[in-house]
Amino acid sequence: MNTRDLQYFAMLVKLKNYTQVAKYFNVSQPSITQAIRRLEQEFDTKLVRKDRVHRDEMITRSGQLLYEKALAINKKIDIAHQEIARSDQRQIKFGLPPIIGKMYISHIIGNLSKQLLQRIKIVSVGSHELLSELQAGKIDIAMLGSIAPIDQNGIFAELITARPFSIIVSADHPLAKKKEVSFQDLTNEIFINYDQQYVHKAAFQAYSTYAQINPQTAIYKVPNVSWIKELVRQNKGISLMVKDAVKDEPGIVALDIKDPIPEKFFISLATREDYILSDDEQQLITKLKEITPVA
Repeated sequence: MNTRDLQYFAMLVKLKNYTQVAKYFNVSQPSITQAIRRLEQEFDTKLVRKDRVHRDEMITRSGQLLYEKALAINKKIDIAHQEIARSDQRQIKFGLPPIIGKMYISHIIGNLSKQLLQRIKIVSVGSHELLSELQAGKIDIAMLGSIAPIDQNGIFAELITARPFSIIVSADHPLAKKKEVSFQDLTNEIFINYDQQYVHKAAFQAYSTYAQINPQTAIYKVPNVSWIKELVRQNKGISLMVKDAVKDEPGIVALDIKDPIPEKFFISLATREDYILSDDEQQLITKLKEITPVA
């Protein structure tokens, strides 16, 4: 069976128009027709009804069943192309969120060989986006942050550490004189919150729910953690952040949270379940597991 035929068929189900499918793939319309015939012969069934008037019903039930499998097969093939291309280039596509990057990057540079470092291409976005890129085959290894152990189909994730959250305030803020604080003490504070891609937003909601408060949040949204830190430093609000991420940050004070809920910033190493690690990638993972961030 020609896998290209499955790609043509999947697009036909989506567009329900032979001419548009041919145009999409830059081939002739007979090429699409022949591909569908080959698939029908392969599975000994009708996939497409000849009645072209009722476009919404042109795909048979057999066709719908094949379509679902074709999507999965096409996705696997696309991932295989990406994996093999990176393997041939000896490139390691590694996802590292900004907060975890601050905690680990100096250790990574200090513990890996120059040859291995030259092969690593770091993708630095939030953990939610990195998980999607890992599932899509755009990266092969990622360190991911979460507020619970990762349990996703097709993903193998190994928990390597759990770090505490803290409230961060400006050194000029009245709370900076405290060592710890409860969320109920923060009812009247303005929080600078996170984009959806950061797991901190879920932790913030969990703490707020436990304390039965609805804290004020800034009306503006900032694109990354560095901006949040800068706004806190300038005393434009306070925020929730994993404690390690603000270690030795001038002008920012991290306060322990007294609320007795088990919210932690879990850090996991993740790959696709069916991905075969190269020797270099296995070496990277081994080194990462040896690193223990200091609170």
